[in-house]
Amino acid sequence: MLLRKIERKNHWFFADYQATWRYGYDFMLDAAQAVIDGDFKDGLERVAIGGTAGGGQTECIDDVYRSGNKLRSCGKLKEEQGVLIIAGESRIMECPVQLMLYNQTDVIRLCIPESFGHIFKKGGDNAFTTYLCSMEIKAYCASAERNTEKR
Repeated sequence: MLLRKIERKNHWFFADYQATWRYGYDFMLDAAQAVIDGDFKDGLERVAIGGTAGGGQTECIDDVYRSGNKLRSCGKLKEEQGVLIIAGESRIMECPVQLMLYNQTDVIRLCIPESFGHIFKKGGDNAFTTYLCSMEIKAYCASAERNTEKR
């Protein structure tokens, strides 16, 4: 996972990362699930899906809550989407985090409120890189486990 850029806009910090490989929808679900299970726990606040070409977003949080926070059990997430957005209170990073994953790309966008910019001052530009690398590794492990179970 490589940090490509950080920008500050409209009271937010946006950090764009490049995943190790281009990924698809299964990776998006696995990566988001890794963050939900390993970090957000009860702090999950938003799940949304949408198209990548400027289409609207569909909020899914109520359906996700009904499915016990299991994305693959949520009806709205069963059909492949262009963008998956999750947001919540990160226990690990001690700040609100929103992640945007873009299908058939290698781009992951992390967003935090400007008021938490001190995290970048303290940890440098790569303050979130280990966090996202862990998410990426867990997603690939989940994919390998699922593919092994199918055999």
